[in-house]
Amino acid sequence: MQKDVLYIDVEDDITAIIGKVKEAKHHIVALVPPKRIGAIQSAVNLKLVHRAAEQANKRLVIISNNAALMALAGSAGIPVAKNLQSKPELAEVAALDIDDGEDIIDGADVPALEATEEVVDPEDESVATVSKPASSKKATTVSVSSLGATALAAKDKVKIPNFDTFRKKLFIGLTALALLIGFLVWAIVFAPSARIVITARTTDAALNSNVTFSPALATDLKAGTIKSEVKTLKKDVSIPLAATGKKDVGTKATGTVKFVPTSPMVFLNGATIPAGTSVTASGGSVYTTDAAVVFDSDAPASSLAAGKTVAVTAAANGASYNGATGSASGPSGFSTTFTTPTSGGTDKTITVVQQSDVDKVSGDILKSGEAEAAKAELKKQFADSFIVLDASFASDTSAVKPTPAVDAESTDGKGVLAGPVTFTLVAIAKSEAGKYLDAYFAQQIDGKSDQKVYSNGLSAVSLTNISAKDGNYQGNISTNGKLGPKIDEVALKEFIKGKRFGDIQTHVQSISGVENVDVKMSPFWVSSAPNDTSRIAIEFKVND
Repeated sequence: MQKDVLYIDVEDDITAIIGKVKEAKHHIVALVPPKRIGAIQSAVNLKLVHRAAEQANKRLVIISNNAALMALAGSAGIPVAKNLQSKPELAEVAALDIDDGEDIIDGADVPALEATEEVVDPEDESVATVSKPASSKKATTVSVSSLGATALAAKDKVKIPNFDTFRKKLFIGLTALALLIGFLVWAIVFAPSARIVITARTTDAALNSNVTFSPALATDLKAGTIKSEVKTLKKDVSIPLAATGKKDVGTKATGTVKFVPTSPMVFLNGATIPAGTSVTASGGSVYTTDAAVVFDSDAPASSLAAGKTVAVTAAANGASYNGATGSASGPSGFSTTFTTPTSGGTDKTITVVQQSDVDKVSGDILKSGEAEAAKAELKKQFADSFIVLDASFASDTSAVKPTPAVDAESTDGKGVLAGPVTFTLVAIAKSEAGKYLDAYFAQQIDGKSDQKVYSNGLSAVSLTNISAKDGNYQGNISTNGKLGPKIDEVALKEFIKGKRFGDIQTHVQSISGVENVDVKMSPFWVSSAPNDTSRIAIEFKVND
């Protein structure tokens, strides 16, 4: 069987020796000490080396014929062979007195062992023989291959305490004790609690009234108002449109005409030709006077033949009104003549956006499903603590305008209807609705000291007939509250503390108006209510 042979130097300390043993490749390790023995002359060091070998699953053999070292090795349970070819043997020796310090071998103090050696073929290591020494003590010779079964069965006679392990066990024990004490304190003082669930016999009280919802109003039962919140959402839209309108933007021809009275009576009586008087040219074109013409009765007679001149403008746009000259038909009692040919009239027609073009595409501002998507998005802005008024949902498209504007020119015959659409949704906080309901049902038991409101009906509240009015919303609120007997919780807790399950249940069920009682103790090992009333909870349930 193969083995590692480790030669120990005098300078090697115990740490170096242990390291060599652990690094050995074979299962059996033979230590060959120097003549001066070195670090392994200490019984403690031998035990440390032996222990390290066992932990590394090694079988240790010391090669030496030093009687003192053989005795120490025997006490440490380490077999000794006189040379590498001889069989190792474990000598039984008297226990050595070992103190806590480093023990140095003194050969004079240790009795020599006269061990006989049996010569065995070194190739046959499976044979184990026993030889009798000269003294009454016995020595056992074993083969290297049978160390684990025989030679190392001897127990150490000297035990060295491991203080690290002792400290660790002490710490674990103290920690476990502290945890146990803490658990007992918690279990006895802090953990016990009691929950008393009382089901009372109640009666329904109905609410059905009209209310006004507004973010600008406070919740008030007498005023019939509940404060609300409004959420808004804007979405930009852009819809193309076709401009189909036509508009004449030509210019009107202008000129001047002279009115000459045909009778002297015009001056004697005075006469006025008002602005806007029509004058028709010989070709049939119509013009209107731009200003009034006044004939004063105090004017000299010489002005009768001169007449008066005034500017005229064509009744419509177009070049066809240019060039009017000569006499024209005008107001009776006057001769009318164009003093200058009319001019400046032009023809021009442009394409414009007309209202019908806008109306044609306005139905596409809100595409299918877009309003519902906006409503769902607005609902997400309200937490679960709100009641949404679905009927309040509205969309405002007033900011969506055509470009170009109605009656404005579109150079390419196209336009767009664009702008933001504003969606709104109204909701009321459950806390505000609860405040209104609390006030209402408190009013129902006003003056009844033996009655209590068990439920304000908030969980079943219904808001209907919602409509907008004067910038606010109006609707109907309805629900059923629960009214029942009033129980003095403080006095009940005082009675319950320290009482057992049966005593508590019997007492509570005897109270007028109590339909059922459920007593719950915790943790499971608690059999009576705690003496601290703050650890006693009383809950009230209503019968459905």
